[in-house]
Formats: sequence, C-alpha cells, structure tokens
Amino acid sequence: MRFIKMQSKDVVNVATGSKIGYVSDLEIDERCQCIEAIIVERYSLFKLICFFKGPPVLIIPIENIITIGDDVILVRNSH
Repeated sequence: MRFIKMQSKDVVNVATGSKIGYVSDLEIDERCQCIEAIIVERYSLFKLICFFKGPPVLIIPIENIITIGDDVILVRNSH
C-alpha cells in the first residue's frame, strides 16, 4: 500500500468507536527499514488555533494497529 492511500483513511479507536484523526506521517526504523508507528493528526474543532501552534499529533505504535480497511484504520489506543 502506498502512503498516499493511507493518508485518505480515517483512524478510528476500536474501544470507543470515535474518529481520532488521519495519518499524517510514518515513523520508520532506518536499521530494519520497517514502519514502527503511524503519526496521526487529531481532528480539532479549533483548526485556526492549531494552525498557529502546530497540529496536535498522536503517535500510535504499529502493534496497536488492528486492521487497515478500505476506508478506515482501526487502532487500539491507550490515550
């Protein structure tokens, strides 16, 4: 799967069923060249405020990803 396709998917917490945000970046281990985590930009009602101080992000380790579907990425989130 290409990264651009992952960016179009919503990230959903399976415990609550709520949308967390969307994939904005990946954390990659240079030694083994594998994905360690996805970086999720959270949804915010105050987008203008977030624009000035930077978007709030959440780092979700790859082992917390349950599945990557056609429309959503389901994660087990502890936050």
